[in-house]
Amino acid sequence: MAVHWLPISSPCKTIYLLTNYFFQLIFLASRIRVEQVDNLTFSVKYIYLQCITDLPSSPIITVSGEVKEGTRVSLNCSAVAPCPEHPPELTWTLPTQFTSENQLQENPDQTKSVLSTVTFTPSYLHHEKNMTCTAVYPVGASNKTAEHNMMLNVSFSPKDTSASISPADPVLVGSCVNLTCSSTANPPVTNFTWFQICGGKPTQVASGQSYSLNVTVSGGELYYCEARNSHGCGKSREVQLAIKGQEEPVNPKVFEIVGKTLGFIFLFSLVVFFA
Repeated sequence: MAVHWLPISSPCKTIYLLTNYFFQLIFLASRIRVEQVDNLTFSVKYIYLQCITDLPSSPIITVSGEVKEGTRVSLNCSAVAPCPEHPPELTWTLPTQFTSENQLQENPDQTKSVLSTVTFTPSYLHHEKNMTCTAVYPVGASNKTAEHNMMLNVSFSPKDTSASISPADPVLVGSCVNLTCSSTANPPVTNFTWFQICGGKPTQVASGQSYSLNVTVSGGELYYCEARNSHGCGKSREVQLAIKGQEEPVNPKVFEIVGKTLGFIFLFSLVVFFA
């Protein structure tokens, strides 16, 4: 901590000494002092300044409301401006395109700060991606920087919903198989529902992320699952339950095509041989 007496005409100063110290001059008080030189009396006004040694403080990021996929949202970044005549420059780093707007504003305590607002439309792909606001303070011919990093928390409906069967290979009648539904969502999935397609129409058969059933003689059923949270629903592709002995036979046309192909190759070989 250091105390300096400077003439009242001295401008606002934000300076660096060495490389690691940031100096902010704060007005505390003023006084009048009578000076006498060569029998002439005059008064000089001084201001009392306090010099605070510190690094530039990091900017602060705030979010206006919930960050939800497909809904336009605004992010604010503010940084102190110790010398309003030379305010810091704020820049953003985001995982998507955005528009920004900067302005100098006065705080309730009469200090100044720079506010930068960015607006963009988030996607679920931006969830848990980093964003950065950087404040660049001009110091003579060089700059000093401070930054704030924050991870995006994007709310979105279930994505990449899929259904799987275990075991995946054909099973015997009477065996037990497990169906599992998986999905990515924020907030997490609160409800999984299973459907069986009978006669071309879906019928709900179970709830829960996993579904176990015993294989019947009919076999060959199609199943799919739905995952739901507070923002919507995701549906998986259909999976088919395969039973041993009921595998789809090979189409006879396949044998016909293979036979004709082999016959053609054999005749071509004979022609080449006797030629």
